[in-house]
Amino acid sequence: MSTHVHVNRAGDGRRLTAPDADITLLVGGDHTGGAYEVFLVEASRTAPDGPLHAEPWSKSYHVLRGRILVQAGDTGYELAAGETLAIEAGTMNTFTVLSESAGFLLVSAGASHSRFFGDLDAVGRDRHAPGEMDRLLHEVSERYGVELTAGSGAP
Repeated sequence: MSTHVHVNRAGDGRRLTAPDADITLLVGGDHTGGAYEVFLVEASRTAPDGPLHAEPWSKSYHVLRGRILVQAGDTGYELAAGETLAIEAGTMNTFTVLSESAGFLLVSAGASHSRFFGDLDAVGRDRHAPGEMDRLLHEVSERYGVELTAGSGAP
């Protein structure tokens, strides 16, 4: 019987930037047989809120520091350090940072979330006109089956 282990030391991990947060991939789907991925998400209160969106994968938030408000469906859930919320695939959701800044673990089922974040990061690195940026971000969302609410900007 073989043992497969992935160790991610402090400061390691693939760093990505989304419109609303800095994201570090801690455990990718390639280390879990595609079962799940783990991200460290760091965001400030001044970052723009992402739009309501629904991913085709389940996910959970576990707050490490600060406070966030997770909108899931029609309800908002305020979470503080040590608290966790799970969201089923297909649930409209977004988060807002309530404290000066917040850090949380995001665990998502499958292995698509890191590719989605990677494509968001790639779009954000290039300079685009505002309308072009929105179009590109919508294309990335559609590519991964991420549904945006009508009139939403970037995820």
